[in-house]
Amino acid sequence: MLITKPPVEINDALLMLGNAEYPLYLVKGDGECAIFEGGTGPMGPLLHEQLSEFGIVPDSIRQVVIPHAHPDHVMAVPFLRGFLRQAEVLASEAAAAVLANEKAVGFFSKIDGAITESLLREGTIREEHRPEPLTEMKIAVDRTIGQRDAVEVGGRNFRVLATPGHSECSLSFHDAAADVLLISDAAPYYFPEDDSCWPDYFVSYTDYLDSMRRLADLGAETLCLGHHAVVRGAAEVAAFFDRSIAATEAYHRRIVDEGKAGRTVRKIAEQLGTEVYAKTKLLPLDFFQKNCGLMVKLSLKHEGIELEK
Repeated sequence: MLITKPPVEINDALLMLGNAEYPLYLVKGDGECAIFEGGTGPMGPLLHEQLSEFGIVPDSIRQVVIPHAHPDHVMAVPFLRGFLRQAEVLASEAAAAVLANEKAVGFFSKIDGAITESLLREGTIREEHRPEPLTEMKIAVDRTIGQRDAVEVGGRNFRVLATPGHSECSLSFHDAAADVLLISDAAPYYFPEDDSCWPDYFVSYTDYLDSMRRLADLGAETLCLGHHAVVRGAAEVAAFFDRSIAATEAYHRRIVDEGKAGRTVRKIAEQLGTEVYAKTKLLPLDFFQKNCGLMVKLSLKHEGIELEK
């Protein structure tokens, strides 16, 4: 089963909130809750509305867990701090360092502004969801977490898994007792409309594949993605990982084949970026082309190929 339209109750102890592009997950424990994902800026005001729809008291939320430090996964955090008075913000040590960097957060703020305008044009948010400008270009983290740690939510334990590849600071979270796995962007960006995906190994092709294989081996029943969907059912989750790994390997092979055919890094990246931009115009074309350029260089380096830039 594929669940794609928040806000929605996944089960008695798990809600998918925010919107389809940028979901946030609320986990209920005994007497307290936690939010996994930090979303884009508009997801903060939107979440505030959605909590009342489900009868969730803000003071019951004790943790906001950031899976990695990219702008579409952190920019709601300043707003959340304002009304989740009891909540600590958790992230990896590497993510905390990025979020303490004024230059990085300033860039994130510009990206978030562009996303906000796109969501308003789409009609998936309203003007009252527009975030206030940041008062400082830093996003504070209260506690750092990493591999072998656990996030405890009212008697539920989510094992923290380092899952690099998309970013150096990427974390995933596994509740073995409930068979729930939250992976953010450790697998490709998924498009439910045509059951396709965009591999996004921005720092390491090999680490990205290794992270997905380790996550697949957990055999989870419920898989919460960083964008667009929750996958339900062990067989469906296993199939999702199989397709994601195959798609990533095919993407890599395509880049390598085009490089061997004599295309430049720039030309390959421009084509790949244009293709993903056609599916999601939430950010400008050059944003996707630059990110595709990272993957082109990583794939070619993996094969020991040097091309004209």
